[in-house]
Amino acid sequence: MRKLFILLAAVAFAFTFTTPAAAEVNFSGMVSFETYMQSVDNPAPATDADDLVWAISGTGSRFGANFAEGPVSGFIEMRYTAGSHVRHWLGNWNFGAGTLSIGQTYTPEFSCIGSVMRGDGVAGPLDPACSARLPFVQVAFGGLKIAGGQVNIPAVAVVPAPYTDTETSLPKLMASYSLNVGMVGLKVFGGYQTFAYRDPATDQTQDVDSHVYGLTASAGFGPLTVKAMYWGGQNTQEYGIVPTPNFNAFWDGTCVVDTSGAWYGVDVKYKVSDMLAVAAGYQTGEGESDRPGTYENPTTTYFANAEISLAKGVTIWPEYAVVDNDDITVAGVKTEEAKTTWIGVYWRIAF
Repeated sequence: MRKLFILLAAVAFAFTFTTPAAAEVNFSGMVSFETYMQSVDNPAPATDADDLVWAISGTGSRFGANFAEGPVSGFIEMRYTAGSHVRHWLGNWNFGAGTLSIGQTYTPEFSCIGSVMRGDGVAGPLDPACSARLPFVQVAFGGLKIAGGQVNIPAVAVVPAPYTDTETSLPKLMASYSLNVGMVGLKVFGGYQTFAYRDPATDQTQDVDSHVYGLTASAGFGPLTVKAMYWGGQNTQEYGIVPTPNFNAFWDGTCVVDTSGAWYGVDVKYKVSDMLAVAAGYQTGEGESDRPGTYENPTTTYFANAEISLAKGVTIWPEYAVVDNDDITVAGVKTEEAKTTWIGVYWRIAF
């Protein structure tokens, strides 16, 4: 980690003293910290747990640089976390009629609406419409974005041996269109990917097809902002959006069984003053598949927080957030699942 930040500092130094005078370069960063009590209420008493979360937020602590010169621009952002440190690595070319983008950043169907801060606002079920950043090639014409990116193949195989190989023939295809209608901002989006598990000995394959589609809307009424979203899809865990319930494909012993589902939610934020804003949100959804006996898995999430600005760039969010996995139903039999509650404070200093 220390070597990484030394490298970033060296890159920043090099940019500062070697970039042509006509180019514009801006640096920015932030450090975020989570101090929460996490409580898990599970029907199995032995798995109940109360744990203190007291750590730097990996994805919420970042350092980045924006570069612009004429029709070409770029954005690089690194994060403080284990594993991959790259959040954004993007180049853009404005060719007049539109913009060509290559690299890694948010995909067209990225559609977060929540003001929740736990997990930097994209902690799985707290706002599942937040798709991951992805390497892609994208063209944009006004509010229309069309992109092709890397197909997501889950690390844990859906289909067992002898289907030990995977094949892809198309990139992940994504698109969105954003527009404003009066005081309301709208965005429609969709995406599709397919891959196959293959038996090398017989060349037989099992296809796993995924798709997502949805709509988000936002409106401002003075100090009040209201956001809402709806999305549906098939095998979205394989696609790369992983909410709870897990809308993942299932192997029934003979073939792949698809899981479909839908999710909707609303987020409300009210700016009391320049120093204080309050927010609350609610989201719920359910996945269904024709596994043996039928399978239904709903989940509900909700939160409330206050955004307190202590100084320029210094903000804290006292927060309460819940993920309730409700009851899972298999062949008509309901089983209660876990409920997780977070109470604490999210801290951030941006510079």
